[in-house]
Amino acid sequence: MPNTNIAKKRLPRFALATLIGALFIVAIWLIGSYWLLNSQWLPNKISQFEGVEIRWSQGASRHPGRWEVENLYLSREDDALPISIEAERATLTLSLLSLLRGELHIQAMDAEGIRRLTIGDIALEAQGTLRVSNTTLSRERLAVPEATLAITEGRLVRLSDQMTLVNAINLEATASLDEVTPTDPATGELNPELLAALSATLELRAQADAWDVFMPYLDALPWLFLNGRGELTGHIALASGTLEEGSQLSLEAPELRLTLDERKLIEPTAPTTWVIADAPPPRHFATGQGNVQLSVSDNQLHFATQLQGVTLADTQAYATDTALRLSSKIANQRLDHLSSPTDAELTLKGTIMRLDMLDRYLADTLQGRGIRLSGNGRLEADVSVRDTQLYNARLFIDAEMLAAEALGFKAQGSGTLNAELTDAASVDATLQFTQAMLNHHERTLLSDATIDLTAQSPTDTALTHEQATATLTWQDARMPNINVLQPYLATYLPDPAPFQLISGQAQSSGALAITAEQLSGELSLSGNALTTRWQRDEQRTTLTSDMQLSLSLKQATTDGTSIDISGSRLRWQVADDTQPDERLESILVLRDGRFQRRADTPSGQFQLEGSVQRLGFLNTFLPDAHGVSLSGNGQLFAQGSFRDNRLLAPTRLRINANQLEVAFLDYLATGRGELTAQVDSAEQAQLSLGIPRFSLQRKDDDSPHVEGRHFALTTQTNQLSEVLISPEAEHFVTRIALPITDVPDFTRYNRYLPESAGITLLGGQASLTSEWLLDGLTAQGELSLRAFGADMALLDQRLRGDLHLSLTLTQGDLETRRFTADNSFLRLENIIRPGDNVSADAGWWVQISMNEAQLDWADPVRLVSQVGLEMRDTGLLARLFLERAREKEWLGRLLSVRNISGSAELAINGDRASLNNLTLTGGALRLLADITMAERSANGALYARLGALGVAVELVDNQPDLHILQPRRWFERWQQAQSPISATPTQ
Repeated sequence: MPNTNIAKKRLPRFALATLIGALFIVAIWLIGSYWLLNSQWLPNKISQFEGVEIRWSQGASRHPGRWEVENLYLSREDDALPISIEAERATLTLSLLSLLRGELHIQAMDAEGIRRLTIGDIALEAQGTLRVSNTTLSRERLAVPEATLAITEGRLVRLSDQMTLVNAINLEATASLDEVTPTDPATGELNPELLAALSATLELRAQADAWDVFMPYLDALPWLFLNGRGELTGHIALASGTLEEGSQLSLEAPELRLTLDERKLIEPTAPTTWVIADAPPPRHFATGQGNVQLSVSDNQLHFATQLQGVTLADTQAYATDTALRLSSKIANQRLDHLSSPTDAELTLKGTIMRLDMLDRYLADTLQGRGIRLSGNGRLEADVSVRDTQLYNARLFIDAEMLAAEALGFKAQGSGTLNAELTDAASVDATLQFTQAMLNHHERTLLSDATIDLTAQSPTDTALTHEQATATLTWQDARMPNINVLQPYLATYLPDPAPFQLISGQAQSSGALAITAEQLSGELSLSGNALTTRWQRDEQRTTLTSDMQLSLSLKQATTDGTSIDISGSRLRWQVADDTQPDERLESILVLRDGRFQRRADTPSGQFQLEGSVQRLGFLNTFLPDAHGVSLSGNGQLFAQGSFRDNRLLAPTRLRINANQLEVAFLDYLATGRGELTAQVDSAEQAQLSLGIPRFSLQRKDDDSPHVEGRHFALTTQTNQLSEVLISPEAEHFVTRIALPITDVPDFTRYNRYLPESAGITLLGGQASLTSEWLLDGLTAQGELSLRAFGADMALLDQRLRGDLHLSLTLTQGDLETRRFTADNSFLRLENIIRPGDNVSADAGWWVQISMNEAQLDWADPVRLVSQVGLEMRDTGLLARLFLERAREKEWLGRLLSVRNISGSAELAINGDRASLNNLTLTGGALRLLADITMAERSANGALYARLGALGVAVELVDNQPDLHILQPRRWFERWQQAQSPISATPTQ
């Protein structure tokens, strides 16, 4: 019992002592923890741990290891990965055992009122809560098995420059970090496996700047810049440092600005400063409403920017109402293994207002002379970037009004532009126009045309000159006036150009292949009533014709120094002057046509053949004063060369004429023949033609043609350079030969006789030979006319016999057509009077020889000459002029004296012929006479003395009046009375 009582008394005392002890311990704890938490001894002691700093303003502890503090600051100090947190309030559960070991291990932390959460250079400032558990913070170890963050109205700040990256942040996140050594103790660098230990899930909503959020991702695209603020939303799931499928970060911006620096796109190493002072920087700005998105799908990380209602601009806006999309992607992998994308895709569609914004890209084309565009229309473009450089691109523009200018040419109309860059190596571009107009230096070449221009060029400027090509085609084009082609034609012709395009509309189609140095291709030109002209000084040959030209452009240098149009073909149709409804067609084929222009001097080589219906084009080069001209048609062959305005030897022209008409002096020879023209030396040229069988007529004579054989005409010059400037007659020598000419109707020569003199050709056939030499404006020639059995009339008397007229013409003046006819003669042989039975006339002959003769080749002919006369006898003359001699045979025989000779002054002028001072002698006969024949009658007087018998006869209108008494005195008195009259014809 005593023991029991003692035990009962000890139990309360033990309980009391225990209680007191516990209370003491609690008091000691409360006092100690208060002192530890509020004296800063504990935070300072913990801060002495390597790499850890912790501070708070005041705190309290309800049980050991669990502290409630205010104004908490906790950081992991490390140059490689600094981490810190600042909170208004926090409840900490720390491992005391870890503290005793000199290590901070947070068993649990609930922080409220997060002021700042810093990781590296990024600080999150916000209101919210942070919960972590079993977290170890030390330099050697870092572990966060579980962390939860929930904030509102936060902002993300870059500490290095205090730049706010994101604001208005609403974020809920969970994360875990497996235990890892964050840095390498030897080097102090971050452990590359740090991200492999991190997993997290974030739900984000904030206001952010696109540049700050996304540009780190686009760091490898130095040509791209993003600007604009908007609402940032996202769902991010991270597993072992890798973004999981479905993760997405998106920015919606009311105004998003995308800037593209094309220099960086084309030349990544180019300086950021634009070095051309007067040129705008090569930047393009796209401004509009849109979004930027970063997402994970198909094990790839996708970046996309989409804008609507975009305005595109360089120095000023050039496109509106545009939709734009930019995208890129990379393989999804751990964040620290991600590389910024080097590939990208850009597409846009919209309305382009200024096509001149493309001029800078075309400035280096065409050997630096460039292409200029203008107009507006719908725009579509696709661009692919590979390894940060432009790789593929496509541009399509559909414009109601499109214009392109290059090398002085301007094409404009409705059309499309389609350009494509392939494999970053070459650019293909196509310009298509409809209802287009093509101008060159303000001259309209084509209108209402369908024009296609296709170009290919390497992007390497060093190769552009050698490898760039283009193709130009046009169809159904109208050329308003062909004279716009004259400047191009004149480039390769002498100045002034001998051939001119005057007027007329034409249709044209063609295709040209173009390189930096030359053109080649085919083009056609056709038109009706086109007017062309051959011209030499004041001489012009104008031709109106239908024409079709097929021009084969083998090669033409772009600098205009040479052109090869071999194989070209020209057709033209001209109305026949005699049959206007009939079209005469000519065809020429240029077998060889190579032309050059060096130092403003044209030259060329040509070979031409074809059929020509109008040979008159050669008349420009022939002496007009010689009356030489050509017409007709035939097969033409030409080969030669020229330099400046001079044909070079050897140059040949041959024409096999089906119908050749050759005019010379006042005559026209026609027939089938051959014409050749040749240049034998620098100054010698010759044109020859021959007609084996020809017809000959006077130009204004409607009489039947005379026929002949072996007509030949040759005209030559020893001053070719002067002729090509102006074909003056003084530069030419022309030879004409008519060796054999048949005159079926002898009466045609009545036009050369005095019409009223009573001398008439009534019929018969004749032959004519003639040769002419025309030297400058002087001429000489020979003409021989023979007629056998010709019928003639002298007043009212008819004669028949043979006639031989030989004219030797010298010192001829082609302007006045006046010749010296000395040594010419007229001989009549075998003359009879038809119907007369007097046999004494048979075989009668007379010859009139001309000396000091002047012949005017007019119509009718005028002749003044001293003549010598020879005749067989006077019997025929007596019977012609004396009716009694015809009636009285004995009188005729009495008046017939043989071997007569004499002289006279012969004058043929208009319709009058006269023999003055006629003196005839023979045997016992002496005859003096002055006789004029006009108005088909003979007037005059004669004195005849036959032996001792003399007689004078006065003719009045063919009626003789005999004077027997003192006949010589009467005749002399008559001469004296008539001398003023008789002198008149000899003037």
